[in-house]
Amino acid sequence: MNETEFLDLLRYYFRNGKPEEVKEILSDYESHFEEGKKRGLTEEQIAKELGSPRDIYDSYQSEGVVDERTKTGQLKDNALKMAKDAQDRVAKTWTEVSPRLPEAAGTTARMTARLLNAAGIIMAVVVLAAAGLVIGLFSTNLTPFHGMAPLPRFSFLTLASIGSFGIFTALSIYLIAREGSQAIENSFKASPAKGGDSR
Repeated sequence: MNETEFLDLLRYYFRNGKPEEVKEILSDYESHFEEGKKRGLTEEQIAKELGSPRDIYDSYQSEGVVDERTKTGQLKDNALKMAKDAQDRVAKTWTEVSPRLPEAAGTTARMTARLLNAAGIIMAVVVLAAAGLVIGLFSTNLTPFHGMAPLPRFSFLTLASIGSFGIFTALSIYLIAREGSQAIENSFKASPAKGGDSR
C-alpha cells in the first residue's frame, strides 16, 4: 500500500470525526511517511511499519482521542429532540384545551339530544303521513293511469289496522327518540364533577 492509498483509507475511517482532529491525524501520518523516506524506506515499507489504517482508527477510538459522532448517533439525537418537542407541544395543547373539554362535551351532548329528538319527530310525521296516504289511496276507487283498472278498495277493518299500525309505529319512534334524548342529557347531568357545567 502506498502513501496515497494509506492516507485515503485513514481519511475514510475518520470521515465522521471532527475535521480539525482528522486533519491533525492525517498530518501526523504524512510526517511519518516523510521521515521514513529520509531513512530510505519505500512507501510500502513505511505503511507496513505504521500498521493498518483500520487498526489505527480503532486505537484512536478506544483511547477516546477522537470525538466522533456517527450519522446514526446524530439521527438518533435529532429524533429524540423532535420527539421531545412534539411531546412538549402536545402537553401544552392539552393544558390549554383540557379545561374547555367538559363544556364542549356538555354542548355536544345537548346538541346530540336535540338532534335525536328532532329526528324522532320527523320520522314519526313521515310514518303518519305514509299511513294516511295508504289509507287515502285504498279507501277510494282511484285509477292511477287512464285505461287501468282502479285500485281495490280495502275494508274498513283493514284500513283501521293500517291506520293503527301507522299511529303505533309513529308513536314508538317518537317515544324512543325522546327517551334516548333524555338519557343523553341525564347521563351528562349525572356527573357534573366530571362534566363541569350541566346547564
